[in-house]
Amino acid sequence: MKTALNLLNEINGLGFDQQKTLVRIDKILDKKLGIEGRKPLFDEELADDIYDDILEIFRKEAEKKK
Repeated sequence: MKTALNLLNEINGLGFDQQKTLVRIDKILDKKLGIEGRKPLFDEELADDIYDDILEIFRKEAEKKK
């Protein structure tokens, strides 16, 4: 499993603003995982399907910007 921080770094590599991306990832994870019991992003391990789903959202947006 990868961490939410890995996800943030990968999305930033697509050219997205780090602070805005961080807020969006946090909101998405709150909806998917619930707010209670969440760890800090650098400690929060994500299941591969959640990681891939969120990354795909940002990849599609990056493609639209081209």
